[in-house]
Amino acid sequence: MSQKTTLPHLVEKWTKEHVHYWLTEVVKVDKKYADKLYDEEVSGEALVCYQPSDLHYLGIKHGPAVMISNRLKELKQPYGSDSASPEHSQTQQKEDGLDTTEEIQDLSTDQTQISKYTAKKSKTKSSKKGKSKKSQKLNVNKDSMDMITSTDCQTKEVLKLAPSQEKMLEETSSHSTSKESELREAAGLKTVVIDADKTDKEKIKRKPGQHSCSLYPFDHNAASHRYIQNYTLPPETGPDNLIDPVHEYKFMGRTDDIHTIKKKFNKEVFRFAAGCMNSRTNGTIHFGVADSKDSQYTHAEIIGVSVDDKDTIIDHFNQGIKSYFDEHTDEAKQCIRQPRFVEVLCPDSTLSGKYVIEVDVVPSYSIVHGKLFQIQTLDEDSQWKKSKGKSLFIRDGASTRDIYKIGNPKVLHDELTRMNVQVNVLDNRRKEVEKKTESKGTSNQGEKLKNLLTYGGSRLGHYDYYIIVTNKSHPEQLQHLQFMKTLKLFCVLDFDPDSVKNGSCHNYTYDRIANLHRPSQLHGDPAAIVKNLTLYKQTSWVFCNGREDLDNPEDKPLRPSEWLIDNAQQIQDMISFICNPYILPRGHFLVIFLLLSTVEAMNDPIFDTFVSFYKNLGGTENILSICTSSASFQNWRDFIQARCEHDISQRSIYDLELSEINGTILKLAQNKPHAERLLPSAEGSSVVLQPRDEDLMSSLEVLCENECENVFDENSQEFQEFQIKTEAEFYKGDKVKWWNFYFSEKNSAKLFIKRDKYDQLKRIIESKTKNPTSTCVMVNLFHHPGCGGTTLAMHVMWNLRKDFRCAVLKDNTASKHDVAQQVAYLVRCGKNETSRTTPVLLLVDDSEETENTEELQHCTRKTLDEISPSALVVVLNCLRSKTPKVRFSNSVIESQYIIATLSKEEMDAFESKLKELQETHEKPENFYSFMIMKSNFSKEYVANVARNILKDLDTEKKQAQLLSILALLNYYVADSAISVSLCEDFLGIKRNLWGKQTVLDEMEPQSCLLIEFEAEECGVYKAIRFVHQRIATECVKELEDTHKVTRYDIVQNLLHSDLFFKSGIGKDNLLQSVKNMLITRQRKAEGDEKDTLFSLLIEDINTQNDGLKKIQNIFTEASRRFDKDFVIPQALARHLYLNEKNFALAKDWAHAAKTIKENSYTLDTVGQVSRSELKHKIDCNKQENKKPTPDDLREYLDLADAAIKAFQRAQILAKTDDIPDLEETLHRKPNTYNISGYMSEIDIAMTVFDIVRGLPLFKEEDSMKDHYIQQFFKDKISIKNIPIFQNDTNKKMVDILMEHEPFLVSLKTQVDKAFDFLEVFFTYTREKGIVDKEKQFKNRGKLSDHFKKYISLFCSSSEERLNEKKLKPKLSMNMEIEECRMFLEENRANNFPRILQFLEFRKNVIEQIVEKHSFIFKNCVTKSLKDKTNHLLAHIILKLNKPKSTFAKSQKELTDLLKELLQEAGTQHPHPEPYYLALVMLWPGKNGIDPRIATYVDMLKKSSRKQLLHIFRVRNPIAHFYLGKSNGLERLVSKANLDSDFSTVRDRNVLWQNADIFKEQAIKDKLLRVNGMMELGELYAEYGKLRIPVRRTYLGRLRNGHSTERVTFYIGFAIDGPLAYDIQNADMRVDT
Repeated sequence: MSQKTTLPHLVEKWTKEHVHYWLTEVVKVDKKYADKLYDEEVSGEALVCYQPSDLHYLGIKHGPAVMISNRLKELKQPYGSDSASPEHSQTQQKEDGLDTTEEIQDLSTDQTQISKYTAKKSKTKSSKKGKSKKSQKLNVNKDSMDMITSTDCQTKEVLKLAPSQEKMLEETSSHSTSKESELREAAGLKTVVIDADKTDKEKIKRKPGQHSCSLYPFDHNAASHRYIQNYTLPPETGPDNLIDPVHEYKFMGRTDDIHTIKKKFNKEVFRFAAGCMNSRTNGTIHFGVADSKDSQYTHAEIIGVSVDDKDTIIDHFNQGIKSYFDEHTDEAKQCIRQPRFVEVLCPDSTLSGKYVIEVDVVPSYSIVHGKLFQIQTLDEDSQWKKSKGKSLFIRDGASTRDIYKIGNPKVLHDELTRMNVQVNVLDNRRKEVEKKTESKGTSNQGEKLKNLLTYGGSRLGHYDYYIIVTNKSHPEQLQHLQFMKTLKLFCVLDFDPDSVKNGSCHNYTYDRIANLHRPSQLHGDPAAIVKNLTLYKQTSWVFCNGREDLDNPEDKPLRPSEWLIDNAQQIQDMISFICNPYILPRGHFLVIFLLLSTVEAMNDPIFDTFVSFYKNLGGTENILSICTSSASFQNWRDFIQARCEHDISQRSIYDLELSEINGTILKLAQNKPHAERLLPSAEGSSVVLQPRDEDLMSSLEVLCENECENVFDENSQEFQEFQIKTEAEFYKGDKVKWWNFYFSEKNSAKLFIKRDKYDQLKRIIESKTKNPTSTCVMVNLFHHPGCGGTTLAMHVMWNLRKDFRCAVLKDNTASKHDVAQQVAYLVRCGKNETSRTTPVLLLVDDSEETENTEELQHCTRKTLDEISPSALVVVLNCLRSKTPKVRFSNSVIESQYIIATLSKEEMDAFESKLKELQETHEKPENFYSFMIMKSNFSKEYVANVARNILKDLDTEKKQAQLLSILALLNYYVADSAISVSLCEDFLGIKRNLWGKQTVLDEMEPQSCLLIEFEAEECGVYKAIRFVHQRIATECVKELEDTHKVTRYDIVQNLLHSDLFFKSGIGKDNLLQSVKNMLITRQRKAEGDEKDTLFSLLIEDINTQNDGLKKIQNIFTEASRRFDKDFVIPQALARHLYLNEKNFALAKDWAHAAKTIKENSYTLDTVGQVSRSELKHKIDCNKQENKKPTPDDLREYLDLADAAIKAFQRAQILAKTDDIPDLEETLHRKPNTYNISGYMSEIDIAMTVFDIVRGLPLFKEEDSMKDHYIQQFFKDKISIKNIPIFQNDTNKKMVDILMEHEPFLVSLKTQVDKAFDFLEVFFTYTREKGIVDKEKQFKNRGKLSDHFKKYISLFCSSSEERLNEKKLKPKLSMNMEIEECRMFLEENRANNFPRILQFLEFRKNVIEQIVEKHSFIFKNCVTKSLKDKTNHLLAHIILKLNKPKSTFAKSQKELTDLLKELLQEAGTQHPHPEPYYLALVMLWPGKNGIDPRIATYVDMLKKSSRKQLLHIFRVRNPIAHFYLGKSNGLERLVSKANLDSDFSTVRDRNVLWQNADIFKEQAIKDKLLRVNGMMELGELYAEYGKLRIPVRRTYLGRLRNGHSTERVTFYIGFAIDGPLAYDIQNADMRVDT
């Protein structure tokens, strides 16, 4: 070659010298690798056929092989339009009128001289020169002629041929006509020079960016392979090693006639098959791939064929074999495989509806040796007909040639002679290569898959979650994807748009639940996303390239180039979210790339996804690739090697069939094959609990009747080791597992300790199934922390699992409505009917309060009443308490308790258990949780344990710091824990190697005090805590006493450690514990030993030296840490104004809390700072016996004004903050209404009244001074008009009072409103659930004291009123009315709710009350509707309390008063009181039916909801009257009247709570049962044709929701309408 010659553009034209030069000088691989290919005589034509495996076979290392493959692929891509335009030369050969053309292009990549290079490698040189600017000549020799048929595609694309020329060319390439042989024999060929510029204009441009597609695995009809439309297959090839198949492509797109297609199909198949059989080479012919005859497509471009009836083609194929092969039919059938229809996908991964039809030919030596196969063919002219004579086809290069078509007899004879000799050589070669193929080695990838999935273990469980990234599946693969249903999947990233319809998603959701998401949904605030998408609880199935089952534009599948622009960023954001340590900690999850289809190009979206995971995870340590074939893996590995320069072979599976992968993973799962979980059903039957059912109950842990069975081979060593490990964990301090009861049940020698309260608790639960009064009942179990309360509850549940459908609530923070729905699903699971149900036992564990459980109980009742009213759910509420016996005594529902003290029998049982453990376990004395109980919770024992284990503790080490933090957390917050991943980070442990150090290993020798367990925070994660709270308590004391590490030091260390506050799994639980430790106060009403102003930790630190300063430091640092949490600065403000009296700084922190969140609680704190400062200043002056100065007065009033403004704002906000945020539940109970703003406003107002009254404005002997002050606050006289004692000080004080006069004169009005609200609040409504009586009495007592002071200030004495009346006789009537109003106000009988209280209290003064109201009603000219309403109510109560009183009115008189009242009120009155009177007086009875009652009930509901809705959200209305059996007003029975029959009953409230009160005969004797109808979920009382809507209480049970049912019930009258109690099925008879 000349020094000026460059590498030809077509690789196929390279010589072996070109290949060697390209490898060493362009690719720059080591010369020794280039020499290997040179020695194997690899030319360009051979090089393009090389796969990476072929290079490996030659001994070329992986890296150079990848470089060669990728650079070779680049060369095979179409020439880009932006590249420098190469020079073109074309040679046109003309022989016997046939013109053939060939494109010759030079690759302008490297102009290096290669003459010296070729001299080294070849003894003979061929020099080709003659390159000019416009043309280039080429001498075409015999080898060039051989390539005509293989390059006819390029020929057609470069030149626009005349139709006649094109036809002749096609005939040449297809049939190798006799003219071809003549061309081969030509002695000299004319060289034609073609103008390059003209050629550029005429050539057809190749498609830019076109990708190649790998071939379907040869001779594998079951392979799940698909082609991608418009991608290209490798070039057609000639025979090489006889095993690697040759390929030939046929377009088949020029006709739709099925008869033509099937005949053409047979002709081409059998022609190709005969050629392969005669050449002894494997081969595949492809239909639906562009060949050289079509210039519209790139050669080898995948187009596909539309096939409506595959059977027609297959049948014709099978029928045609004999016609073509005649006596060799049997051999042909053995060599020619059945047609294969390979689906063609669109570039966006959707189905195109087309196929590539392929036929494989395998001429095995045993079948074809010694034979040549002649066939009869069909010719197509105007019609198909049998050809003259037979044909003998061979593979000649990339085409199939018929030897018998050689026209020259001599040449034909020589060719046949050569073939007869060569066939023996080919037979021998075939025999040898078949032997080599059979001796292929085996891999050990099954064991490798186990190790990668289990991290070297024997079962799944090392990884908390798995993430699967997958692409297009094939229908035949779906049966082998069961393993996906056994893995604990966090999410699946699916690139198959058809997955929902017929792919892996459809397959998965048949048995399991998955939530279908878009990538954009997994990006944003982690906490919100986890909650909204129910991550961890249910699999998230994310569609990463659209969905074909949806019509939304945003769900449209995209081609790779479009996907990169529109979707790639969303996927990257989603992967960043998933890999966030807050969501999934590094090393605790495994990403599995499950490649069900071959990834054909680096622009495939799933490859971009791999790169994103690679970047976010810092490598492939947590990534596993599973490919369904070696060829698929080679592509995948090469792409990753090129992009990431990383070899993934060690973390890849590719030699296993998908069925083998499926079986291997299923074997690693714990359950035995076909093991089914069973639930008890009616009459001793059982139903199967399907995995899908469990997925739907994501908040419940269901206990099956065959729990723990069929999991292990119980005779195996593995089971024995598991049993010992599980028992040890429990007795060491882990929570009890169902396995612990199972072991005991299966082995009578291993009895589980039964606590004394076991039988009592079991009987209580079983008794709830007898004559239940509600669909959901509750039983409380109060227990000391760490005394075995949860274990007792679960022990009872275990032994009731065959009688109840049992479940444990996994997440106490879950939506109560959602949990209720899941409980209802458990009731109905496996049943189509709802009439015969099995009771459900639901354990709510680790609950601190009953309110949440009561809300759950209410939601469950409501849900079951609607869908399954015959069902029964028993909620076993397990509550920790420091005073369980007190809580048990005060409980209004049936309860039991267990305390940290063992009976003699229990102590004996623990002693026996210890002996048993000593026989089966090593060092059971280190099972500290067990030993603490065995010692009967001995403080001395626990203190000794802490002292001995901590004696050599090095407090400077990280291990000691972690231990101290865990101890402090566990001391103040039971069961506090830190996630294992956080502990690893804190200790510097790397989770990257098998056999690594664990946290407990690092914590030696103190690790015996700790336990690793599974915690719940959305998902399950591993965490570390102390084995028992009592040990943690003693360790904190030991750290303080011996090691001088104070609680303050530990808290500061915790708060200053950034690590604990960064994102990570378990962070929310940890931070919740920290906040709980800092904020939560002790309350006796909630089971604590005492009431505290601050958390127990803060109270303890306050007792230490410089405690106040330390507390301020703690809260200051905590506020920085919890900068978005208002409770910390709020607590700091409280500390500053209560303990340090630093009001200025307290005010700053209170406002900081308000800035974070403005609600009634933060505003109340702002007000309390000013209130406290005001009280403090007044007290200081009193202690110093100082009289207030004008400056003091100004400061007092400014503080009072600021406080009241804050309290008034708090009152407004209280209407909207009834639903607390998560952090607010730490310091206030749910379902509470904050009335502090009202109480504090009254308190401040009373203080201001005292301040002003105490000013020295008058002389001591001035008898009118109190009257002046009273009139001033009533805004009847201005301060400037009051005759004060004149001096400089008083003048200044008057000026100050005048400045504040608007504020001062508004106080009385505001106080009146506050009193009115509180009266409504306490009289009309009550707390939901259990009433905190102590708190209620305290508030009512404060209110009563303030009211007495208010009365003394604003109500004149009787003597004063009499004197005033004598002085002004003309105003006597007005004075009388005013006197009556003052009397009523003084006796708290001046508004509706206050009068209602006379039903129960102070009945002796009701006559005086009625007398005063009657006087006002009779004599007041401008009496208001309120006056009339109060007047009528007073008379009704008098009629009930003292029906024979002289002031009592008749029924008719009261009815007339009601008519007058209602006429004035109309139907649009904003307040409910007038309509309430209409309700109680007009309710139908024996005297007739007033049709207006339904209207008034509707008005009552509307007006009460308008006025009191904000209170009804968190409190229940009170029924003050019940409907009795008498007539007229006498039928109204007050609750006080009903209670009078049960005054000696201790648990009277329990009777009301569980509806048992209505079973009492005394109640039945007094109350009237009313007939009604339940229809479409609504309840009505029926009186003839009149139907009155009634609101049902939670007491009672109904039949099917929304079915029409007749019922009876008792009626109660509340301020929001009639209430139905004790609803029962009707017997069509009115109870009289």
